[in-house]
Amino acid sequence: MRLVRFLPERFQQLAHEALKFGLVGILNTLINLAVFNALLIGVHDVGRVKANFVATAVATVFAYLMSRYWTFRNRPSDHSTSREFVLFVIFNVIGLGIESALIGGTVYILGTNSILAVNIAKVLGLGIGTVFRFWAYRTFVFRGAKPAPADAVALAEADDLAESEALAAAMATTGTLGVEATLEEIEAAYSDGLLTEEQFTELTASQR
Repeated sequence: MRLVRFLPERFQQLAHEALKFGLVGILNTLINLAVFNALLIGVHDVGRVKANFVATAVATVFAYLMSRYWTFRNRPSDHSTSREFVLFVIFNVIGLGIESALIGGTVYILGTNSILAVNIAKVLGLGIGTVFRFWAYRTFVFRGAKPAPADAVALAEADDLAESEALAAAMATTGTLGVEATLEEIEAAYSDGLLTEEQFTELTASQR
């Protein structure tokens, strides 16, 4: 992954995630194919599409754990883990649909039922499904928490400034913050140099 450092900064994270996703995809494909072929060989007269569903279910759990805790671990989600997993499963089901469509087309449209033929169809389906999944994971599942809107940040800063100015005005006209001032306001005024040590002690004592 050292070559990633030579990419523009905005593409470095994408490249890191794509490389990790690719490694996980290779492991996931091996697990998927291993379970798929184990069912074809070990279970008598098992349906090809059914075997694909079971293999994909096993691979999905592995893929989620690796994606959450390795590939996209630097992208804190802006929704709950349960919702994240549900979205992950939904997009995997769509990917499964792509794979199953190719396998089903090979078996029921082309009329080829050999293990070699369905494996070729499955590998092609996995390739197309993998590209779709990577896009969907980054866009919808592990998209990261959204930053606060600029307007909201500006409004919060304006509120803080207005509060500080109000405290300064109160000190300039009355020499005190008033009995209704909160402890936080008193401490803020003291930090800003609006209160003397004596005033601060007197006001904080009145809050107790």
